[in-house]
Amino acid sequence: MKQNQSRVLGQSAFDRERLLAFSGLLGKDSREFEFHLQGKSMGPLLPDGSRIRVRPAADDHFMVGEVLTYVAEDRMVAHRVVRSVKSGSDHYLIMRGDATVCCDLPVLATSVLGLVIGFSTTGVWQPVGPPRERWFGFRWLALLIASLVGGILRVSPAAAVWIAKHIIRIHKTLERATSFLKRRTARGSR
Repeated sequence: MKQNQSRVLGQSAFDRERLLAFSGLLGKDSREFEFHLQGKSMGPLLPDGSRIRVRPAADDHFMVGEVLTYVAEDRMVAHRVVRSVKSGSDHYLIMRGDATVCCDLPVLATSVLGLVIGFSTTGVWQPVGPPRERWFGFRWLALLIASLVGGILRVSPAAAVWIAKHIIRIHKTLERATSFLKRRTARGSR
């Protein structure tokens, strides 16, 4: 199955609680740490296999456009903040990989490990830049999905998670169907 979120290698040895405890121990005065990124969801900006440098989160004040690492189930994900939402007393972030139109499930700001401050593919470190420009339809659909999930999140986090899961599931089904049709068409044209 194709992985839709950029993950950090070696995460299977950790569970959610250990990862969060680790990030808490690092604290705001700690040095940066590095990981190898696995996945294509950040597109050409952070290529699969890149080494990323992460500065531990000092607090839960994150800005739209920043690329963060966060805990999702038993792994770490590196995605860009597309929205920040308050729901009751909780602070959530809507995150999305640059190469995908669907946002992730809502992320509690307290699950963030840190800010991705650089990456390297060849041994030379570079800062993380803005996402590459996408065509209008992609930007419009990505905004619509993030707005829908963010709007529902204000009212009900559980409903927002349900909606996000179903949007992701529908998107994956459409990707598989499109891929199948492309292969079928290519075979038929020979």
